[in-house]
Amino acid sequence: MVIMGLFGWYIFLFQSIDLAGAKDPDYPTKPIIFYIQYGAGGTADIAGRAFGDAASKYMGQPFVHINKPGAGGTLAGMAVMTAKPDGYTLGLVAASNAFVAPFSEGTPYKDLAGFTMIVNFGYYIYPWIVRTEAPWKTWKEFIEWTRNNPRAAKIGITGARSTTSMGLMMWQVEKREKVEFTHIPFKSSAEILISLLGGHINVYASTVDASTISYLKERKIRILAYSGPQKIIGYEDALSTQELYGFSIPNLFGVWGPKGLPDYVLKKLDDAFAKAVKDPDFVNVMNQMYLPVHYMDRAQMNKYVEETLPRVGEIIKILKAEEAKEKK
Repeated sequence: MVIMGLFGWYIFLFQSIDLAGAKDPDYPTKPIIFYIQYGAGGTADIAGRAFGDAASKYMGQPFVHINKPGAGGTLAGMAVMTAKPDGYTLGLVAASNAFVAPFSEGTPYKDLAGFTMIVNFGYYIYPWIVRTEAPWKTWKEFIEWTRNNPRAAKIGITGARSTTSMGLMMWQVEKREKVEFTHIPFKSSAEILISLLGGHINVYASTVDASTISYLKERKIRILAYSGPQKIIGYEDALSTQELYGFSIPNLFGVWGPKGLPDYVLKKLDDAFAKAVKDPDFVNVMNQMYLPVHYMDRAQMNKYVEETLPRVGEIIKILKAEEAKEKK
């Protein structure tokens, strides 16, 4: 009887401790790990760290930024997806690991069911950049030249057409304009920029980063057109793909976490992130990087992802079929 009584008391204590640990009413009580799927110093890294630093002011705990590049962003994605859903492990989400990665070969996640979309805080700007001395002054002039010189336009992108957001966009432009580009795959935007400056390619087609901005300000390169939601300061005459064609690149720049985050965690994150997007220090960094601040809450973000993912999947399916045909 005594043994059974002690055993029952032990079970009660164990359950009580477990239940107490199941909810963290003072969340967060320790630093939050924040995975960034790209290397240090790039656009995503700088903007992601700025947002994490801003959010920490309203969370009361610091964000510990961990760069985990590789496999098209899926290494960082898997670190988030497999983490304990307690709010202490989050990650940066962008079009590459949300829209493109699920359809890539060997991807560790075939859909986004293992994630919780939390907030979108901005957009990427994807410009088409040429050297200042290039003969084309407008995107229309470049397209006309390309139409008269099939496949002569060498365009640098990061990866294959079917594995990058800009590759998907270029494919849509080719179909609309009935032109053919020659896509040159690179490992990074930095490599594309070096190749452009060296005259090895005609057009830089990637995101804006610190190096690109520096050369733009020095007027060594210029923007012909871009994909993004708003005008670029200093290049107000450049047209967006929305203005040119009525469509834009699949765009996402925000925070996700593992599936199953409890409501009290989401409430705290929602409140802090809504304030972080208005934080002056964060906004200043975004402006310096030519990155528009664009806030979407959880409901808006989920709707955008649900609408966009199938459309991207259809384009990637066609692109992969074309790439397979070209290899034969």
